[in-house]
Amino acid sequence: MTSYIAMAEGAPGPTLVLDAGRLPEDRDRLSAALGRIRLFLEDAGHGPVLKFALVRPSPLPGYDLDYRFVQGLARDPREFAFDSGCGHSLLAAAATGTAREPLRVRVLNTGEEMVCERARDGTHTLHLLPGAELPLPRLLPTGRATDALITGEGVLLGSLVRFGNPYVFVDAADLGLHGPRALFEAGSAALARLERLRAAARAVLGLPAGGLLPKVAVVSAGRPGRLAARSLTEPGWHPAFALTGLACLAAASAIAGTVPHRLARAAGCGTDSVLVDTPSGTVPVELETAVTAGEHSGRLRRVGIGGRRVRVLRADLRLPWRVHATA
Repeated sequence: MTSYIAMAEGAPGPTLVLDAGRLPEDRDRLSAALGRIRLFLEDAGHGPVLKFALVRPSPLPGYDLDYRFVQGLARDPREFAFDSGCGHSLLAAAATGTAREPLRVRVLNTGEEMVCERARDGTHTLHLLPGAELPLPRLLPTGRATDALITGEGVLLGSLVRFGNPYVFVDAADLGLHGPRALFEAGSAALARLERLRAAARAVLGLPAGGLLPKVAVVSAGRPGRLAARSLTEPGWHPAFALTGLACLAAASAIAGTVPHRLARAAGCGTDSVLVDTPSGTVPVELETAVTAGEHSGRLRRVGIGGRRVRVLRADLRLPWRVHATA
């Protein structure tokens, strides 16, 4: 396959799509290779590219594509994060063809399955599936709907939820941000506080210091029937909202006791779809759950986000490949 740069609607930046078979799998060697490519792109005038989608045909039956996401860190072109997923980058990798059949993708970073569907109008729908139906409480990595996050400012309750990526959801009102306008106009002070809350959540989850996980999102009860939400990306506020974050937010809204569930009920949101106001507009998120007799909570089947467009910014990109033996 050829390498290309593409931009999915709502993404904070472009994605470089690469053939995984031409790159080493060892993280140190992969970082070195991507670092060289990143510097080459900047020298060639393609601007900073922080998102990389490594794809290849999947060897497993039932899947079309294996996908691995790599996040470049803004502070150093030689540094990368490998543990998160990115729905916008997956769309950039999977949605630029003309195939009408749904494309089933195995996400190597997180273990989930995603399905990309292309509509006749050229837009795309991304479905996130947990594999087998998953009891909703199993999305809570601590087993609790809320956890105490301790920082220098005091104690704040947040909800730690893992679907697509691990997220910590906090109530905007607890940060003094009352209503969507205050949330969307929040600046560097709120951003710095959220980074401290991320560090506190990282400690609760036992994750190493200094990483990008868990992701952080602030949620507010918006207009009737809607949530308002804003999230962080690398290296600051997300201009829209991460697609994996929207999926995780919708799933969290179905789990009793979580911050998103409480705010969604206060706003009068539906149970099979959630309207989310983001800095770039309103996004409808479909949520499919099932309830089995005798269960106290439902099971997650699917989360879908539609209406996304993808633009190829640079096709058939020639890169300074070095010969790499995979065996």
